[in-house]
Amino acid sequence: MTATTLNTPLRLDHLAIWVSDMEQSLSFLCDVVGFQRHPMVVEVSEDDPTCGGMKAMFADGNGLWLELILPTAPGPGLEILEQVGDGAIVEVNFEAVDEDYRALIDDMTSKGIQMLGMDGSILKDYGRIDEGVAGNKESKESGQYIAYWPTELTGGTTVEVYEKLRNDATNLLNMREREWMHNVPDVNAPCIDHLSIVVENLEHASSFYTDIMGLSCTNGSGNSDEMKVAWIDANGVWIQLCQPVKPGPLMELMKEKGSGYPMKIVASVNDFETYCSDINSRGIDLITLGSDSVRFPPEVSRGMEIEVVKKVVR
Repeated sequence: MTATTLNTPLRLDHLAIWVSDMEQSLSFLCDVVGFQRHPMVVEVSEDDPTCGGMKAMFADGNGLWLELILPTAPGPGLEILEQVGDGAIVEVNFEAVDEDYRALIDDMTSKGIQMLGMDGSILKDYGRIDEGVAGNKESKESGQYIAYWPTELTGGTTVEVYEKLRNDATNLLNMREREWMHNVPDVNAPCIDHLSIVVENLEHASSFYTDIMGLSCTNGSGNSDEMKVAWIDANGVWIQLCQPVKPGPLMELMKEKGSGYPMKIVASVNDFETYCSDINSRGIDLITLGSDSVRFPPEVSRGMEIEVVKKVVR
């Protein structure tokens, strides 16, 4: 299958993480890990039939945004939280710019690929949801447009595509960037390098990102006797697809969570030793994974699996 011809390549913009306590989760990501909190608050109307009431806020991972989603009313959003648990990465969210969004949806339809709404139903009206920024009436009236690929194509991962209209002042991503344009990043703070996803069939999963989404793939780096690996270039950050090849912890994780499970976020730092020393000085015992790799302990990470490594040049 040939990927849709787009004016602007699809780009991984953010990961959607379901949380049960917004403030505690943001505190871990920003006060502990070292990411930065964005002030914008996104709201989904409680009577929205697609997802029910939700509140969302962003943390800047210096290369990839993390969108924390707190369900606020009964509906599919709350059902997802109850199913996956606090801190789970539920969606991998790509942006399609301007007319590319509708061109992509139309092309998927012409190829017999049925795109879906957030609740898993057949996509209608290009996927409009009543989502807007708190305090901005116009953003709520205009709504936003999102769609999802069927998980049987993606290798099991929930992959969203989101319409970003560059000239639309009420578009959520534009509003987020506009409020952040004068922010000065901390060069010593962690930068999200990649998202690791466990898959049952590496070839099938990687072909979705390349043949359908039009992204590039590099195979081999990171292969071991326990897993095969493919690296997807998501235009700013990487996706690491990992297929277990023999019994072990990775195989057990896939059996428990299913193929396509986003298992961890990996961030890199320039001064690994200083960073670890600073975290340890706060009474947090990092879990050592290797000479240049640590993980935050579950008692502080609010259900999120975040690994920090020494920065390498790819």
